[in-house]
Amino acid sequence: MASTTRIGIQDGRFVEKNSGKPFRPFGVNYYRTAPIDGKKRGHCSFSPGSYDEAFITQMMQKVSHDGFNTVRSFLSNHSGLNGIVTDPQSGEINPAYLANLIHFLRAAEKHHLHVILTWDTWSPDSRAWAEKPLTDEARHGFSSDTKSHFSVNGYRLNPKPIRAKAIAICTLIEALRKSTPELLAVVLAWELENEVHFKLDQEPFVSRSAAFAFGGRSFDLRSDDGAQALMDTATSVWATACADAIHAADAEALVSASVFTFAAVGRQGPGTWSKDDTKDMRIPARPLALLDSSLDFVDLHLYAGRSNSRNITQHLQHDLTSVELPSLIAAAKRLGKPILIGESGIGAHVTRRGPDWQTIRHDASVALLREFHQALAPQPFAGLLHWHYGSPDSAAQNDYPALTLFPQYGEVLKAFHFSH
Repeated sequence: MASTTRIGIQDGRFVEKNSGKPFRPFGVNYYRTAPIDGKKRGHCSFSPGSYDEAFITQMMQKVSHDGFNTVRSFLSNHSGLNGIVTDPQSGEINPAYLANLIHFLRAAEKHHLHVILTWDTWSPDSRAWAEKPLTDEARHGFSSDTKSHFSVNGYRLNPKPIRAKAIAICTLIEALRKSTPELLAVVLAWELENEVHFKLDQEPFVSRSAAFAFGGRSFDLRSDDGAQALMDTATSVWATACADAIHAADAEALVSASVFTFAAVGRQGPGTWSKDDTKDMRIPARPLALLDSSLDFVDLHLYAGRSNSRNITQHLQHDLTSVELPSLIAAAKRLGKPILIGESGIGAHVTRRGPDWQTIRHDASVALLREFHQALAPQPFAGLLHWHYGSPDSAAQNDYPALTLFPQYGEVLKAFHFSH
């Protein structure tokens, strides 16, 4: 069997590197969560205690048979027998975890599929990685304040969690290079984080000081504009620090990060915190700030939705307006970077109606998903991945229907893709 070709980027498009042939990522997300080694619940797609070889083998065959070419999945940040490292002091990949990742990539390779590997918000639990400075780290100007109350925001501001995530990916690359170097070509991209965001109810955005130092600058956090400026700078610096380290480990690797829209959490757009009417304290990283970094492309998440005031098309337009779509498209074109829709689909809540709130109206959901795709079709996005394929834990009443249980959603997805 011919080895899988690397995917690269040329003139703002994904291409097969050996032929220059256009490649449009089209596929599904695979995720599985469980309590890991007696700790909190987390992603366990490749964890020794959860990995199901038979299911993955069947999944890759079915995904390929149905015309998909990409699978996106989630790495674990835990330490322990079922974690990515066996001990917090370790800087080596858990051999059993690595074996499962290799099986996953080999199963994908067998069916000519590519894989995107992403992380949850939290950095991998390895002190060895967290304590090792990145090359030329001082130029990034990370915050020296390592207070725990930074929490999620600290994953963009403080050096230790940034190092841990970047070095974890570099260590995975090196482990694959030593054991199965051909599988590096199967990895379409290393995604730094799933749905990068900040939180307004955590520091430094609670105190809102007049002079917060980061990246060699001082930010006045008393205003929405000042807070947004810090978020934008931290986003770009964080993404560049991680991507530069990964590109040094593998010059051909593609690196990305994903975000939801401002509208998805009830916000108008960047820098509108004082005007927003929402209880959700999350602020997505600004897609323009992610583009303004060493990332190779940006992964935007868009889901079908509607409300009493907006139909499917209007809801999509509201999402796109909130991420400054015209400016985003212009910047992506200027920089030669694609924008991928790495998560997309429809939730049961969109069609559930009383008095029977438990029944999912799949016929209506399929129709609305088709309408959503029709509204999405004119946009210049480089590919689309559906949420989600399903796992051994999938249940019929899950809010987001699994393709394993409801293949009619896949038929709508294929109709959208093959009409392009």
